[in-house]
Amino acid sequence: MVIDNENNTQEEKEKVFECFFKNNYSRLYYYALHFIPDSEVCKDIVSEAFRHLWEKVDIANVDSLLSYMFNHIHNLCIDHIRHDEVKSRYVESYLNTVSEMDEKEWEETELRILRIMEIISELPEQTKFVMEQHYLYKKKYKEIAEAIGLTESGVRKHIIKGLDIIRKDFSVKYKKGSD
Repeated sequence: MVIDNENNTQEEKEKVFECFFKNNYSRLYYYALHFIPDSEVCKDIVSEAFRHLWEKVDIANVDSLLSYMFNHIHNLCIDHIRHDEVKSRYVESYLNTVSEMDEKEWEETELRILRIMEIISELPEQTKFVMEQHYLYKKKYKEIAEAIGLTESGVRKHIIKGLDIIRKDFSVKYKKGSD
């Protein structure tokens, strides 16, 4: 008998939620659209708010659900706007940095990258493999160690060895007065 009561409670919750969703989705979507002019983003925000409602909120008090949802969607929209502003600042900063580099600096950077790749290709096989896995494929020491049967300390030693060779090449090549 207790199981039936629990099932009825779950069924009632589903019915209340479904009814609330059908009656208010459009209204909440257009509310979000007042803050954010992107319809897809607004759909995502409203869907997220309903997911949150389903998972975290007791929907027994139906009278306060609508005001709760308006408030929650308002907060989600503000969070989205703030996140976009931060993203825009990063993009602007990056573009400013890139635009400040002249062609000669770009060429020099490209040449250095090519030289580093040359040096790596000339390293002993295991050191070369470790350097490529870590710096090109962004693998962690532990992943590399498991792949080639070394300890993390062994991987670290190969990284140090490879970086030391690169540093030595650059310190000789780029000292004052030599190109």
